[in-house]
Amino acid sequence: MVVAIGLVTVLAVGVAIGFLVSGSSNQAVPTSVPAAPSQVPTTTSTLPAAPAGKYSMAAITNACDLLDPTPLTKWSTKLVAPVHQELRPDGGYGGGLTCRLNYTSTSPTDGVTTDQAGIGVSVDFTSAGQPPDYDRWNNNVQPGWSTGTIPGLGARNHWVGIAGTDPSPGGSYVVRVQDDNVSVEVQVAVLRARGEDPPKLDDLATIAQSQTRTVLDRLKKP
Repeated sequence: MVVAIGLVTVLAVGVAIGFLVSGSSNQAVPTSVPAAPSQVPTTTSTLPAAPAGKYSMAAITNACDLLDPTPLTKWSTKLVAPVHQELRPDGGYGGGLTCRLNYTSTSPTDGVTTDQAGIGVSVDFTSAGQPPDYDRWNNNVQPGWSTGTIPGLGARNHWVGIAGTDPSPGGSYVVRVQDDNVSVEVQVAVLRARGEDPPKLDDLATIAQSQTRTVLDRLKKP
């Protein structure tokens, strides 16, 4: 199976950062999409507050502060301008955070191709009268992807990952977790030029899982 792996950024109000990984049928890795502005509850005097829980975004002013991109510099070193969004709680809307960090470098194999390494996070706090966002994320696994769960991470979690060399070396690993009043998705992806060593899925897994635990720790109330 031909596996085309690329870093694709999707950013708009209420839309998460996603790294696209498509197979021969041009199917994309499922990415989470937070509630669009029209779906965010409007504040009224009768609207119930968002459910209380042990996680909060109150201490976070920049979503990118949740991530440590240092591990990505083993692949690429030039940081592209970070993209982030912070949607504060409003009435029954629980709030949300997104960040994308992307590094680039010129391939040493041909001096032309741009290598890429990126990490993204999407955080959604449960809104009043709504199920956790984890429940509505598209969890379909495309052909060629591996999947599983991570012991001891949140109340529920799963991961999906892929690494390949055709037509170019690359890989992506996604962790999704739900715990109490928060749903978190962390994605790590690497794209290399032809002739370069592909990333190891275990390396991507280590980064993504560690970052996910750090995000949960940072969001936990004192």
